[in-house]
Amino acid sequence: MHSAVWPLAAIIAGIFILQGGNGLLGTFLSLRLALEGVPSFLIGVVVASYSGGFLVSCLFGHRLIRNVGHIRAFAVCAAVMCCVTLAFALRVDPYVWAGLRFLTGVAAAGMFMIGESWLNDRTPSSIRGRVFATYTTSNMIAQSSCQLLLFVADPAGLALFMVTAGLFAACLIPVALTSASAPALPSIEAFGLRQLFRVSPVAVVGCITAGLVNASVGGLAPVFALGVGLGSSEVGVFTAALVLGGLLLQWPLGRLSDRYDRRLVLLGAVVAAVAVGLTLAVSTGGPAAGLVVLAMAFGGTAYSVYPISATHANDHAHRQHAVSVSSGLLLSWAIGSIVGPLLATATMGLLGPAGLFLYTASIGALLALYIVWRMTRRAPVPAEQRGAFVAQSQTTTQVATELNPRLDSGAHPKNQ
Repeated sequence: MHSAVWPLAAIIAGIFILQGGNGLLGTFLSLRLALEGVPSFLIGVVVASYSGGFLVSCLFGHRLIRNVGHIRAFAVCAAVMCCVTLAFALRVDPYVWAGLRFLTGVAAAGMFMIGESWLNDRTPSSIRGRVFATYTTSNMIAQSSCQLLLFVADPAGLALFMVTAGLFAACLIPVALTSASAPALPSIEAFGLRQLFRVSPVAVVGCITAGLVNASVGGLAPVFALGVGLGSSEVGVFTAALVLGGLLLQWPLGRLSDRYDRRLVLLGAVVAAVAVGLTLAVSTGGPAAGLVVLAMAFGGTAYSVYPISATHANDHAHRQHAVSVSSGLLLSWAIGSIVGPLLATATMGLLGPAGLFLYTASIGALLALYIVWRMTRRAPVPAEQRGAFVAQSQTTTQVATELNPRLDSGAHPKNQ
């Protein structure tokens, strides 16, 4: 048992450190650009560039891994993350930073793909569910906790660049020390949008919407928080609350969707996210504690849209197509995450910091209307044909879908 668990713990630990550094870097870069007075739209370009690099790596990164092997590829990607992070410190230029951010997206996705393929290969079926839950939870804990590192140093200085680069170097240590043999990289073909719509229109629109909203908020929350009067260290608490809310509410909302029509639960989460977003938009200048509580509520509702949508799609997928469907939904989310920050920053340019959550409320309202319309077109999946909800993170690659224990149990083939 020890020989099976130790490699898993080492890989999860490495990805935990990587997620922490990655989450800190995204928040820190947006905050630094805002402090430098860079226009919000250009900040959105930098945020979107990461998603673009991530998507490209998800589609083509497996070629590097197959050519040089898992350990070498992981080391190369970690070196790229370190070097690029330090390169950010040389000059604050949004155009240069957009290119560098693209590279971090490529490298981060490659590292996630390597770690997740290792977990897929080394996880015994008897503990698959626990490993997947541990992996998902640790990712979200790492993202939220490392936001608090903004307390460590002045974001206008160089220290946080060095701290982040150190985290990217440290994530290599547990992975490089594992004695596990390199696994075969799974070959996963994502469904096209037309095929995905045949499986579940609500799931596709829900995942795209999650990308449009969550990537925008995750990348631009520092700009909003700074614009409404929070200090640099309070920005870290605000962004941490977003991720922590997603961690705390994802499970109960998911379990609720096991008992009732998932679309109804999804609708409730979306409506709640719209309401909280509008409250945030009109709460500019309010007390920091109130904004943090609202951020946690927003993260809990908005960050639950993707996993509930993905689970809803898998209620309708044939077992042999379940991984491809989940992979396609993840790529749909990635497309939304590229477009979303550009739309959000354009809105912020017109309406100020409040425009971020006015934008999310508008997108959420459209999704709510679409869900209501779809519920009039199709009956819900019978309770006995619904699988159990499994929490999922949006900051992983399509390789992680094979680790999902729900996909091993089969799914009902009926389309919705």
